[in-house]
Amino acid sequence: MPKSNIYVSSGSDSNPFYSFYKDADGRKEVKNLKLNIFTTYNFYRLNDATSHPFYIKSYSSRNDLILSGEGSDNKGIYSTKSFTLSFNDSIDLNSDIYYFCTSHTSMQSNIELIATQKIASVIDGLLVSDQILGNNYKLSQIKDFNGRLHANTGSVSDSTKSSYKYQGFIDINADGTKEAIYTNKESARWVTASVDSVTGEIDYSDYGEGGITKIVGIYEDPLIAEGASNDGFLSDSVTPAPANFGVSDDERYVEVNGETIDRLALNSQVRFQNDLEIDNLSVKTSGDYDDDGVNEVYWKTNDGTAYLRALMHDDGNIRYANYQSEQQMTDYLTTQGHESVVSEIV
Repeated sequence: MPKSNIYVSSGSDSNPFYSFYKDADGRKEVKNLKLNIFTTYNFYRLNDATSHPFYIKSYSSRNDLILSGEGSDNKGIYSTKSFTLSFNDSIDLNSDIYYFCTSHTSMQSNIELIATQKIASVIDGLLVSDQILGNNYKLSQIKDFNGRLHANTGSVSDSTKSSYKYQGFIDINADGTKEAIYTNKESARWVTASVDSVTGEIDYSDYGEGGITKIVGIYEDPLIAEGASNDGFLSDSVTPAPANFGVSDDERYVEVNGETIDRLALNSQVRFQNDLEIDNLSVKTSGDYDDDGVNEVYWKTNDGTAYLRALMHDDGNIRYANYQSEQQMTDYLTTQGHESVVSEIV
């Protein structure tokens, strides 16, 4: 975890009460103090100031902060005293964290928290991942579009938090910026994370409208609606249509030529999540192969039985996905003039 030193001024009665510096000489001032939850901070007093003892606290009843060293809620640091601050990885970025003078209760101010994590290095102008393909990593602050940690409203196991398998860099929405891709077999979900081309960092706050760093949403197979209006079949009245999650057994199964067909198994989203759960997918490449303005991400099943073509929204969410055999994938890409991509995927 990165470390940073912060030197705190002697303090004053007017807001923001203290000034902060990156260096012991007080030349590199930190304007608008923000703390990154993925950084460990060492706090010192600038010029060994003895006035307005300084400390940091959380309003939350949870153990958001990990504090060590000298100082306390009752007597902050002064002179040569110092303390170290790090953060619990499950901390809410909206938590009320504040610094204050332990001698004057009116001298306090909130601290904004940020969550940026370095996952790559920039070498000769190119992003080079610091992570190993196929290894699992902890993405403690990853959220879905609605801001739910690990796309879950309840408690999340440590296993889920630490099971994000790094799949590589792919430009999922054709904006010229590569995203890091992760799959999680514990949650059966996958992640896109936009990587800053200068710092090599991902910003966990970039999950909302237009954000790319998030757990990708679950889509609804468009053939479900067709089946709902045709008694479980496609419009040809012969081919069984996929069923949606939560369907009753009476609607889930249909008979075709004496064979019982599980319509839920025909739902590409169900198969997609099942393949994620059994760690059966590897991302391969992306592009707008049929030139319709919609970017496509190709996956290969690790058991070699099929290929998944995912159609993406511009914000990195998924529109739809369909499975193809190797022959179907080859025919499609060859017809579109991208025969050279086939070997890359296979």
